[in-house]
Amino acid sequence: VAANLVFTTAYTLYMLWATQRGPFPKHIKTVFPYLTREHLLLLLHILPCFLVILKPEIVLFT
Repeated sequence: VAANLVFTTAYTLYMLWATQRGPFPKHIKTVFPYLTREHLLLLLHILPCFLVILKPEIVLFT
C-alpha cells in the first residue's frame, strides 16, 4: 500500500510538472546523484523509513 502511494504521488507530480510547467530544463535533466556518498546518504535515510513501514512494533513498543 505504501509503495503504491509513493508511485502514485510521484506520477501525479510528474504529470502536473509536465502539463503545467512544460518539459524539464536541460540543466536539471543532466544532474545525477552519481557519488557514493550521496547514495549512502539516501540509503541511510530510506532504511529507517522501510523499517518503520515493515516493523512498526519497533517504534510502537508492542
